[in-house]
Amino acid sequence: MVGLARRLFRHHRGAAVATGLIAVIGMALVTAMTALLATGLADTTTVADRSFLTQFPLIMGGWVVAIVVFATVSTVTVTLAGRAGEIGGLRLIGATPKQIRVMVSAETFAVATVALLPGLGAGYLLGWIVLAAVRSSGLTDPASAYSPGLGLPLAGAVVVLVASAAAAWIGSRGTAGRSPVGGPPPAVARRSARPRRVAAAVLLVAGIGSASAVFGLPADSIATTAMTGPATVFVAIGLSMLAPELVGVGNRVLAVLSPRGAAGHLAAINLAAAPERVRPAVTFLTLLVGVSAGTLAMQGIENRHSAGGGTAQVLASINYLVVVLIAVFMAIALTNNLVAALGRRREEFSAMSLIGSTAGQTRGMLLREIGLATVVSVVAAVAGAVVCVIPFAVVKTGSAAAAFDAGPYLLSVVFGVVIALGATVAAGGRVVRAATAH
Repeated sequence: MVGLARRLFRHHRGAAVATGLIAVIGMALVTAMTALLATGLADTTTVADRSFLTQFPLIMGGWVVAIVVFATVSTVTVTLAGRAGEIGGLRLIGATPKQIRVMVSAETFAVATVALLPGLGAGYLLGWIVLAAVRSSGLTDPASAYSPGLGLPLAGAVVVLVASAAAAWIGSRGTAGRSPVGGPPPAVARRSARPRRVAAAVLLVAGIGSASAVFGLPADSIATTAMTGPATVFVAIGLSMLAPELVGVGNRVLAVLSPRGAAGHLAAINLAAAPERVRPAVTFLTLLVGVSAGTLAMQGIENRHSAGGGTAQVLASINYLVVVLIAVFMAIALTNNLVAALGRRREEFSAMSLIGSTAGQTRGMLLREIGLATVVSVVAAVAGAVVCVIPFAVVKTGSAAAAFDAGPYLLSVVFGVVIALGATVAAGGRVVRAATAH
């Protein structure tokens, strides 16, 4: 396993780093939740604290595993695009699509295995920090000591290892099955998109259904939050899976606007010819903004219209912690994938320089591309979050108006935009300088 990871790092450093960071962070989050679960089940934990210390990590851990799988699938898909020559060469000498997928899964599993010890260590520390914060707010008894043990945290790490390998198998399907001598015919490309669209539709229906089920619940029921929170995650993931379609909509809008200037013209041509270049940004921005905006909006309604007390404080702590952890995780995933996607475009930028494009025009093109990705991501994510929060607002307040409070959405949008633009300016500027220096 170490040899496989070393080979991937030596020949495809960007892919190894991106996959490794996702594995480390995901393993740390899952390990922290399983450590808290072990604490909740420990004999030293008071009876009053067991409910929170078991329900919270189970809910949060499930969300994290789902997001880790999705992030790994997207990361593998992006990084494999930079290995098209290698994959094509292997196919030409007789490798089957199944063998390619096995190879990619084994590489991903190897990288995740290397991340095991750092992830476990970080997870133990994160679990201790979370419990200390909860205890300091008075939500748990100081007598309930941190008792993570070894069995459950290790089981959580194994779940991430298996999930990473499974995600790599799923994410490598398109690249492994592609013809080594040319792109797929349009009919084949359409057929290959159907499973993704079906999966996205299932997630959207599940999310909207979970959110709508709140209409049948009493306002003071904990289930209103327990149903709405996962709904925002399902809808955000479903919309993220529709990134190619969202980019297509943005392209049509851009064509109507007829962008002026060399940078705008180049961006319009690039987005029409190769929309997959901004797909990683759309995917992760939609997920980041959708989950954080929906959760913050839901908690804002809870804070304003629910009675205070221990249960309300617990729910608030859970929701805010969910937002922070997912935001950090998805911000790192977004940055990794943007850096990887931009790094592969060095030859493109060099060719543009040779035919007269200035460094400023190329940077302007990149900013316009990411601008379009940001707009379509934000619109889709905020719309999905509002749809999920409306039933919650109606049940809690008797009106849908509270679901349209702009504060939570603006906070999430600004955070996502800053990450996307910052990564593009930093990484894109470096690649452009390197490409135009020769």
